[in-house]
Amino acid sequence: MKTVLRWNPGRTPTELRTLLRTLAEAYPLAEGAGPGLAVRFEAAAEPGVCEILREGGGATVRYGTSAQAGRAVGALLAGLANSRAPVRETTPFTTLGIMLDCSRNAVMTPAHVRVWLRRLALLGYNQVMLYTEDTYQLPGEPYFGIRRGAYSRAELRDIVAYAARLNIEIVPCIQTLGHLEKILRHKAYRAVKDTPSVLLVGEKKTYALIEKMIRFWKDVCRTDRIHIGMDETHDLGRGRYLDRFGYRPGFDLFNEHLARVVKLCRSAGFRPMIWSDMYFRLGCESGLYYDPATVIPDKVARAIPAQAELVYWDYYHRDKAFYLDWIERHRALGKEPLMASGIWTWNRYWYDHRTTVATAGPCIEACAEAKVRELIFTQWGDNGAYCDHDSAFAGMAYCADKAYGHVRPDVKALQPRFKAVCGGDYTAHLRAAELHGGAVSGFQPDMWDDPLFETRFRAFAKDNPARMARHAAAFDKLARELTGHVRDRAAGDMKFAAATARAFADRYALIAQLLAAYKRKDRAALKKAAAGIPRARRSVRAMARAFRAMWLHHNKPEGLETIQARFGMLDARYAEMALRLSECLSGARPGVAEWEGKCLP
Repeated sequence: MKTVLRWNPGRTPTELRTLLRTLAEAYPLAEGAGPGLAVRFEAAAEPGVCEILREGGGATVRYGTSAQAGRAVGALLAGLANSRAPVRETTPFTTLGIMLDCSRNAVMTPAHVRVWLRRLALLGYNQVMLYTEDTYQLPGEPYFGIRRGAYSRAELRDIVAYAARLNIEIVPCIQTLGHLEKILRHKAYRAVKDTPSVLLVGEKKTYALIEKMIRFWKDVCRTDRIHIGMDETHDLGRGRYLDRFGYRPGFDLFNEHLARVVKLCRSAGFRPMIWSDMYFRLGCESGLYYDPATVIPDKVARAIPAQAELVYWDYYHRDKAFYLDWIERHRALGKEPLMASGIWTWNRYWYDHRTTVATAGPCIEACAEAKVRELIFTQWGDNGAYCDHDSAFAGMAYCADKAYGHVRPDVKALQPRFKAVCGGDYTAHLRAAELHGGAVSGFQPDMWDDPLFETRFRAFAKDNPARMARHAAAFDKLARELTGHVRDRAAGDMKFAAATARAFADRYALIAQLLAAYKRKDRAALKKAAAGIPRARRSVRAMARAFRAMWLHHNKPEGLETIQARFGMLDARYAEMALRLSECLSGARPGVAEWEGKCLP
């Protein structure tokens, strides 16, 4: 039976009362006297402190901000504090947030966003960015988010209001230059189109549209901050702009556009921030963000609008020294950077724990050492957002522990916290994360690869059927282990994880057997191996059913069709494989062309 946390409204700071009442919608918190653990809250003079002292039948929470108070409640729900082991944590970060990708095919339902907000409050986060390229219903712009699950004004206002009850800031995160291919594909936006994904700089209609975006978000949100994007605009000025105005240096175009957009933001009462990569990309011959040879001219640095903050995003480096270097490079531009690390959900079916620990870990350490005060963790959905996004809570729990001073977050402490806050088994979720790079050392499985060509897997295994079979066996072992956890679906659908592992196991075992027989020209073995095609098809179909259930649990239905089309392609190609092998074995065809020659990546 769960222990009820009881608090006295008359003795609880005003800033926490709504937070506690909102958490009580889903957790065992109650007001007034009664059975349970009496909890008293006391503001601390030290910033960032989260301290719990257990005495007798009660507990005292000392907190720096409401984020630390919420984290303390999460620790109490998990039973992490007792009279012999008080809890004391501190975080150097004034902002600890996440960015949720709501643009790459999946848009989380407002009801599920509320679930996320409660959990984030209990983990100690205080900010959420909703990344929306076009997935909001902009008045007068009917193509914005059309058939893409766009949020309505009312939905966004409800999300903002609910977050405010938990003392979480919702910050709009939009695009005002690039990454707008979903809207620019419509003829209605030809006048503001430079390239397929970039807006036309200098065009009056471009700024009228951007102003409309900014005003919409100012009407929806309560914050004075806005993220206006402007990243990865590699072809800036090289489309219709070049035709109309001729060539201009990228630095000049970028700063000119940024100055105009910043002015629009300031006029609306927003403090804008942008992703910083284009300054670094434009400053080197390679065009890479992280090129040590990059040089940003002084005149360009001076022209960066003073009111524009820079967000340094980096999800890739595993060396603390690199982060420290790049933080100082941002400061050399006269800017105090906001840091955006990553909780790895993109191009994944499940949260990737190994990569997150290897990259976010040193990033958090570097930020603490360099006294960076604002840190967020992005959760992208590249290539269709087919990851079970709830599985990322294991990463959010880990990163929160790291940000609150735990050099090596302890699984023994994370297990009860994850169970109490998110409702899942932390160690089992980490085992599911072995889908990526763990079950098959270093290999990122790709369900969307064509099963006849099987290019990525064959290239990784160097076309060696024996090696392929070993990797298939590793997925089989993982699938059998995860089958025992299929009822665990509160923070990541373990049934989906198990079905995914099974689909990869059967798929890769099949191609290993088929290629082994084909290379030996062993017709009897090839016929026997071909009999395994129906099993692989059933496993893929089972994964598709589990995927649908997972998706509709927390996303709007729009976008599901994209992934279901991929599953349909797989099934059709397995049917083609069966037919082709039948023709090959009967002599109607000389062989399988896709398996001839060496497979190159």
